Amino acid sequence: MALDAALEQLCSELRRFRDVLVGLETTVNEDRPATVGAVLVDEVSNAITDLDSQSRECLDAAEAALCAVDQPFDPHRLRRSLAGSQLGFHVMARLLVSDLLTYEKVSALVGFGSERGHGWDSWVRAVRLGLEECRASTADLADAYLACWREIAERLFSGPIALHTTNIGQNISAGALDGKGPLEAGIT
Repeated sequence: MALDAALEQLCSELRRFRDVLVGLETTVNEDRPATVGAVLVDEVSNAITDLDSQSRECLDAAEAALCAVDQPFDPHRLRRSLAGSQLGFHVMARLLVSDLLTYEKVSALVGFGSERGHGWDSWVRAVRLGLEECRASTADLADAYLACWREIAERLFSGPIALHTTNIGQNISAGALDGKGPLEAGIT
């Protein structure tokens, strides 16, 4: 895979992650039952808003990295942009895993849904499905970042090779090796 293709794949995966987040944000904020929620619902909503904001920054940086591959190739901008995007991705992944997908948070959501009744129970199921989609998408993003760095490393270590040859010395023909050429006469 070429570097530009790997970066395009990364941008595509980031857009897909953002689409999942938009769906999840809609579920959390607009599809919740009309009855009074709780602090837990607001915490989930705020965390998803933070994820969305961070994902936008990651996508912007990844697109800047993709632009750096175009002519003229700008390796410094490429490295800075891709590293910035990946650092943002790590913040997103930590937020997702350490806040939204913890056993405690999921258990609290399930308990909240069963306490509040049918409307909230359905809402909790939809939120959990969205969070699981985010988890799966995060794994795809990690693979896409790795593919980009792998392509950069291959480009770095298998760059263009220049070969310069010179002819120095004597021209020896096959006849000369058989003893029938100019060498036999002492001509060099």
